[in-house]
Amino acid sequence: MASWIEITVDDLYDYLVAPQIDVLRKRVLAPGQDDPIGDIICDITARVRAEISGNQRNLLSANKLEIPQNLKSAACYLILECAQTRIPALKLTSDQVRLADDAREYLRRISQGEVPVELPDQVESPSLFNPNKGVSIATSRERIATGNSLRGF
Repeated sequence: MASWIEITVDDLYDYLVAPQIDVLRKRVLAPGQDDPIGDIICDITARVRAEISGNQRNLLSANKLEIPQNLKSAACYLILECAQTRIPALKLTSDQVRLADDAREYLRRISQGEVPVELPDQVESPSLFNPNKGVSIATSRERIATGNSLRGF
């Protein structure tokens, strides 16, 4: 089994009954609008990856659509929460709210380095600019010790 996976619409059926997911996918669409769940999955995947990269020790998968296998349920709860806000008549249950809140808290802990994430099968190439990595000096000029410099002048 791969350590990082892509979330699909089929994964959501493990977390919510099929008729509810079908309503979220097909109701209240604008003329010409496609199933919005695919875009929501991409948005939440990007958010999960951003939280992971918040800790400089974590590495991301080269595939921008992949997240760690152990974050599947957290991502699915956030996707379902986001999808249900499309239809105001569908209120989140207290359990759904709790599970989405737990998912956000878990992602915060990952970002803070309290929880490690699995290494991806294919690591993303490191960026030349990473604001989380700090500053490092690549070269420095030669420093010559003289009598004046040793005396503090």
